[in-house]
Amino acid sequence: MTYTYLELEHMSQDEHAPFRENIPAYAIGALDVEDITTLESHLKTCAICQAELAEYRSVTIGLLQSAPPKVPSPELRRRLAARLPKHQPQTRNAVFSFLSQFSIRQLATAAIIAILLASNLHSNLQLRDLKQQQAILAERLSSEQKALALLAYPETQTLAVNANIKELTGSMLVDKAQNTAVLFLWHLPQLENTKTYQAWLVDATGDRISGGLFNASSDQDYTTVTIQSPVPMNNFIRIGVTIEPQGGSQKPTGPRVLTVNL
Repeated sequence: MTYTYLELEHMSQDEHAPFRENIPAYAIGALDVEDITTLESHLKTCAICQAELAEYRSVTIGLLQSAPPKVPSPELRRRLAARLPKHQPQTRNAVFSFLSQFSIRQLATAAIIAILLASNLHSNLQLRDLKQQQAILAERLSSEQKALALLAYPETQTLAVNANIKELTGSMLVDKAQNTAVLFLWHLPQLENTKTYQAWLVDATGDRISGGLFNASSDQDYTTVTIQSPVPMNNFIRIGVTIEPQGGSQKPTGPRVLTVNL
């Protein structure tokens, strides 16, 4: 016995509902792989679903061949709209989606906070650099003041610097009674950040104690270094300078830069 499509459609609606929901996607080749096998097995024995698939395919083939479109019935269009999965646009910008959750006032407030934080960070960096420059200037001023004071003492000696670096020249003021010496060095090379100059006080037995760390001046032709001995300066026979790792060493480990015989 032959049934029309409308007669078949009203038969056993609940029984075929799970399969009919997948027919539109199957007709256009968009059904998930795991559902295709089940639907195709059902279609082999179900005239109702075969008839509905035929109608969907007739519409699909007509669209693909650019033939005059076959307008589906209002009922069919309603079912298509209800059954086909709803996909979210894939091209939506993720950043725009995130920002759209906030109001213009919130975004403006966040921008102002970011600007203030950046400005504060920049100010802190400038303040740190300024403090470092002030510390360097204060140390240099102290050394030069001590040099002037030494010149006023009658026992102050001016000693020659024996340089181990080409073009390096200098002299040293020393007052053994004051346990103080001031080095004046011209053309002292700049060191990389991981290195420093270290002064050493050397006694007659060759033992050495640290006389302090310093770096070459970067904004003037000469470098001034004050060496303050923790014990009487008469205990030592010379002063030397070596290149050491940043932070200094307990004993000389690097190349010698200069010596001054006391």
